[in-house]
Amino acid sequence: MLTPLVSLAEDAADGADQHGVALGLAQNSAAKIRADLAALSGDPTTQPPTPGAHAAYTAAKAAKTAASSAQRTAESNARAFVGSAIGVLKNYLGRQWNSAWVAAGFINGSLAVPDDPLPLLGTLRAYFTQNPAHENAPLGVTAAACHTHLDGLSDARMGVNLRNAALGAAKQVRDAAQETLYKRLCGLRAELAQLLGDDDARWYAFGFDRPADGEQPAPVQGLVLTAGGPGVVLVDWDDARRAERYRVLRQVIGMDVAPVLIDSMLRDSEVALRNLPSGKQLVVTVSAVNDAGEGPATVSTAFGVP
Repeated sequence: MLTPLVSLAEDAADGADQHGVALGLAQNSAAKIRADLAALSGDPTTQPPTPGAHAAYTAAKAAKTAASSAQRTAESNARAFVGSAIGVLKNYLGRQWNSAWVAAGFINGSLAVPDDPLPLLGTLRAYFTQNPAHENAPLGVTAAACHTHLDGLSDARMGVNLRNAALGAAKQVRDAAQETLYKRLCGLRAELAQLLGDDDARWYAFGFDRPADGEQPAPVQGLVLTAGGPGVVLVDWDDARRAERYRVLRQVIGMDVAPVLIDSMLRDSEVALRNLPSGKQLVVTVSAVNDAGEGPATVSTAFGVP
C-alpha cells in the first residue's frame, strides 16, 4: 500500500501546485500534502535530508535483523563452548552422566548440550571457580571463559529485546504517518469534489480518476508501432488508468479477414509481433482490461511491416 500511496501523494502535491490557487484549495494545500508526505517518506532536499518515518522503520528492521543474527552467533558459540566443557569434565566426573555431574549443572540425567545454554553457563562458571583444577586453559575452558560467553549471550539477547522495542515504536510512527497521509488524500478528494465537475480533466493532475470515469479502464493512449527486424513490429503504448492487463489484436490487411487475438492477459504495455509478412500493412488494436470490464479499444493507423 505504501508505494501507490506515496506515488499518489506526489501527484496530488504537483496538482495542488499547479491548480490549488486557481481552484481555491483551502484545507489540503500543496504545502500540507508535502509536509505529510515528508513525514512518511522523507525529504532529500532538506539539510540534512529528512529520512521520514518509513526509512526509520526500515532502519529499525535492519537493526533488529542484525541483532538477531548476533544473538544466533552468540548462542552457537556458547553451545560450542559448553560442548568443550563437557569434554573436559568427563576426565573428572565420568564419561557418562552420574550424580557427580549435578554440581556442574547437568541436573536432567543427560550430558546433551541444551538449546538454551545461558543458565548452564552460570552454573559452570561457579563450578570452575570452586574447582580451578578442573579448568583447561589451553582449550579455553575456564571460569573466565564461562563469564565471557555468559555476558556475550546476555548482551546479545538484550540487544534483540531493545531492537524489538525500537522496531515496534518505529512501526507505530510509520503507520501513524501513513494513516495521516491517507486521510490527507481522502480530504483532498472530498475538497476537489466541491470544486471540480465530475468530468473535469484537472482530476488527473491530482492523480485521481474522474468520478465520471467509472470503474472500467480508461482508453489506451500513445499507441505507437515501430519497425523491428524483418517481419517484426514493436508495439508500445502508455499505461492506461485502472488497467490490470491488456487485450491485443492484430490484422494484416489482405490476409486476415478480422482482427486476430494475440494476447488477452498481457501485463506489460508493450509487445513484439513476430513472423509477420514483410511488405504487408498491419493494424493493431489494444484495449485495457480490469475486473470491472474492458475499456474502449484503440486502433492504430496502418503500418508497413518491414
